[in-house]
Amino acid sequence: MLVAACFAGCSHAPELDARLCEADSLLHNQHELALMKLNDIQPEALTSKDDQIYHTLLQIQARYKCYEPIDGDSTNIDKVINYYRSHKGAGDKLTRAYLMKGAIMEELELPDSAMHYYKQAEFAAQDDQFNLGYAKLRIAKLYSKHHAYDGRDIEKIEQAVDCFKQKNDTIYQIISLKELGSAYRPTKTDTSIVILQKAISLAEQVKDTAMLLACTNDLAESYYNNSKYRGHNEDKAKALNQIKTIKALKTPAFNEENCYITFAKVYALVGMPDSALKYINLIQFDDIERNPGYLEAKAEIAHAQGDLQDELQQRYQQKKISDSLMADEEKLNIMHVEDSCEKMHDEQLINERNRHNNMLAAIVGAVIMSLIIFALYFYRRAHRYDNLVLELKDQSRNQMTDLSELQHSINELKINDERLKMFISSNMGMMREMIEACYHEPNNRIAENMKRIVKFQDSNKDNWVKLYDYIDMEHNNIMTRTRQNYPNLDDKDLLLLALTTMGFSYIQTAIIMGYSNATSVSVLKQRLAKKMGLDCTLNEYIENNGNMKN
Repeated sequence: MLVAACFAGCSHAPELDARLCEADSLLHNQHELALMKLNDIQPEALTSKDDQIYHTLLQIQARYKCYEPIDGDSTNIDKVINYYRSHKGAGDKLTRAYLMKGAIMEELELPDSAMHYYKQAEFAAQDDQFNLGYAKLRIAKLYSKHHAYDGRDIEKIEQAVDCFKQKNDTIYQIISLKELGSAYRPTKTDTSIVILQKAISLAEQVKDTAMLLACTNDLAESYYNNSKYRGHNEDKAKALNQIKTIKALKTPAFNEENCYITFAKVYALVGMPDSALKYINLIQFDDIERNPGYLEAKAEIAHAQGDLQDELQQRYQQKKISDSLMADEEKLNIMHVEDSCEKMHDEQLINERNRHNNMLAAIVGAVIMSLIIFALYFYRRAHRYDNLVLELKDQSRNQMTDLSELQHSINELKINDERLKMFISSNMGMMREMIEACYHEPNNRIAENMKRIVKFQDSNKDNWVKLYDYIDMEHNNIMTRTRQNYPNLDDKDLLLLALTTMGFSYIQTAIIMGYSNATSVSVLKQRLAKKMGLDCTLNEYIENNGNMKN
C-alpha cells in the first residue's frame, strides 16, 4: 500500500498542447474565437492521444456554444467519454464530456437519454462547483422544456445558483437567476420579481446587455402576471416601464422577436391594442400558433378591442395547447430516469462504502494480528528473562551461605556490561569514602583491613582489571585503546590510568596502589605521561581521549 501511494504521489498529468489550453480558456466568454483557434489545429498534427481527445471535446463544446449543430458528434463524444473514464484525474473533462453527450441527445430529441448523461455529469462533477452547477442547470432546463412543474426544476436551479455563487461566476449566476425567476412566475410571482431584480442588478454590474435585456423582459412578464391574475393595477405601469427600458437598451444585434409577445401582452393590458397588434404581427417564429404565450397575447388584444368572441376562442385554444404540453409523455420518462440514476448512484456509493469498510476491517485485523504476534513474542522473551532472573537469585542465595564460596563465585561469574555498570555506579561513592577513611584512621583495625583488601596486589589484581570494562563504557573505550596504543605499560600503569580516569583522589589512589605518601601519586602520574611520550599531562590525555566524567 505504501509503494502504491508513492507511485500515485509521483505520477502527474501529461502536459497538454498549449494551443488547446488557450482555446479552453476562451470557451467561457469568447466562443467564436475559441472555435476559430480549434479549427486551425489539425487533429492529425497532435502527437499524443491526450491532445487528440482533448481537441475533440473542446471542438464539440465550442460548436455547441456557437449554436452550431452537434447532433452528428455522438460517436466522437462516446470516444471521449470512454477515454476519460479509464483515466483517473480527468474528472473535469469527463464531466464536460457527459454534458456534451446530454446536449447531443437533446438535439436528437431523446430527453430520457439526455437526462441520463446530465445525471452522470452531476455525479462526476463532485467538488467542481462550476460543472456541478452547470449540470444542475441543464437538468432544470430539461424539466422546464417538457413542462415538469413539480418543483424539481426550481430545486435544481436553486442548487445551481449556490454552485455558481461559490465559484464567483457572475454570468452563470445571472443565467440561473433568470431561469429561477421564470420558474417561480406561474406560482409565486412576487418571488419571481425579487429574483429577476437581483439578476438585473448583477447584469448591470458586469455590463452584460444581452442578459440585462432578457431579464428585463422576464420581469415585464412577471409584472404582467401580477396585474392580470392578481389585480395589482400598479404593476401595469411597472410592466410598461420595463418595455421602455428594453427599447432604450436594445442594440443593433438585438433580436426584438424574443420580446414581441411580452410587448403585445403588456400593451394590450394597458389598453393600447394598436401597439400590441404592431408587435404581434412582427413575430415570425415557426409554428407560432402552438405557442401559449402568443395565443394569450392575441386574447389580450381581442379583449382590449372588445371582441369577446375572438377572446374566448383564443383562450380556449391557449388552454388546449397548454393542456397538451402539460401532458407531455417525456416528462414522466425523464423523471423516471432521474430517479433510477439516483437509486443506482446511491447503491454504488453503498457498495463503495462497504468495500472501503471491508478493506479497513482487513487492515485493522492484520494490524491486530501483528500486534498479538509481537505481544506473544515479547511475552515469551520477557518470561525467559524472568526465569533467568529467578535462577540467578537462587544461585545467589545458595552462594551467600559461605563468604569464601560467594567470593569465589563472584570471581568466576561473568557479569554483563550493563549490570557491572549499575553495580559500580551505585557503590563507587561508598567505596571511595571507605578508602578515604583508611588514610585518616591508620590505627583502626577495620580501616587497616579495608586498606589491605583494596590494595592492588597479585591476589586481587583480576578484581581491579574487571573495572576496565566499566571505565571503557563510561569513557569512550580509553582503557582498551591505551593498551593497544601503548603495549609497554604494565598493570600498575594501567591501574593508575584507570583510577585517575574515574576521578580518584591522590589519597585514594595511594592507598589502592600501596603507597603511604599521597604525593607519590603526582610523581607517578608524571612518569607515566613521560613513559607514554605525551606532550601533555595525564589528566589532559584522559580529558581529550576519554570524555572524562566526574
